[in-house]
Amino acid sequence: MSVNARDLLVLHTNVNRLVGEEIFANKCLANNDVQIMNSIKKLIEAELLTTTNDFEVSIYKKTRPELQSILKSFGIKTTGNKPDLIKRIDDNFHIINNLDLPYVYIPIKKGEEILKKTEYLTSFIQSYGEISLERAYYLVENYIDENCDDKVAEIYKFEFQRKYDNGEFDFNHGYNFELNMLIDHYKRDVKDYDNARKYSNIYLYFGLRDFLKKLMSNYSYYDSKGNIDLNEIQNDLNRFINSSASGMYERLIYNENLSNNIMFELFKKDTQDYSDLEEQLIEKFINYVVSNVKKESRSNTLIELSKILENGYTIDKEEFKKEDDYLSKYIFTDIDYLKKLESKINVAIDIRSGEIHLVLDDDSLDILIQNQKYGNEFWVITKYNMLKRGFI
Repeated sequence: MSVNARDLLVLHTNVNRLVGEEIFANKCLANNDVQIMNSIKKLIEAELLTTTNDFEVSIYKKTRPELQSILKSFGIKTTGNKPDLIKRIDDNFHIINNLDLPYVYIPIKKGEEILKKTEYLTSFIQSYGEISLERAYYLVENYIDENCDDKVAEIYKFEFQRKYDNGEFDFNHGYNFELNMLIDHYKRDVKDYDNARKYSNIYLYFGLRDFLKKLMSNYSYYDSKGNIDLNEIQNDLNRFINSSASGMYERLIYNENLSNNIMFELFKKDTQDYSDLEEQLIEKFINYVVSNVKKESRSNTLIELSKILENGYTIDKEEFKKEDDYLSKYIFTDIDYLKKLESKINVAIDIRSGEIHLVLDDDSLDILIQNQKYGNEFWVITKYNMLKRGFI
């Protein structure tokens, strides 16, 4: 019977543990859980794991009080730390008999090799619904070079590239699982800051792409006349810059003292397999990222960036004019105001479709039109405020 990913995780979590004190991956005692014990049976049958109570292994599982008790029962000195006590027992082993030592799980040679080859599995104990333990094992067994030094990174890269190639890549609310995990892995786990920078830049690139897509379709970035709302774009830019990339850029700025121009060149190099954006836009974007990370005044870099955005990355102002013409036929008010006017609202039902239409009486409509003309007690719907209120 072949072992699977779950069995191998049991191997990782229970090797060198006492028999009878098996644990789950979350470190909780298994208490003879059927699945855990079945996995251990499979591992033993596959000659990956065995049990032993040899002195050289088991004596280290004794507690200090237990070791002192053994020495005391044979009239031997009991002072010292645990290594001292173990050495004293070993030195007097010829007179210590009937030593009760616990059984311990240890790997056989083949098991030691498997432990090294599958060490990456412990990084996928909690998959957060993205890459399961089983999926990680499958990818390594079928797609990833078994001799590569960093299987964890290769798994994330494989999934990122697969989704990108298949049009499944997702960058929602400043987050992408594979890219965020790659950045954290390189920065925190293996301290590979060059790759941490590379994937931070790739993350920033896709964040910028996602932002541009929204800027060209989402009216909430504009005022009622179609001008870019700097506060709106600043908030959105900061959201994805600060979520994962700012820490790496702090290192580039403060520790490595890199200039804006060098960071711009590194950004181009790191994103060359994906980037289709003009260099001037990227340059202004990097300048803004740097000012944001430094917590310096961003007004100048934001204005410079917005000027580039206005040249081909925004909704045409003519669209706002067309919408204003259409929406000028509407008046926004509320039921309470209509009650003040003692308005009569008639109901018209379309006999063909059953659709219901509300029709305001002429006198109330005239008053509302006059108020619209002179700006009294209500406001006219514009594209901007309709968007803000979620009407369109």
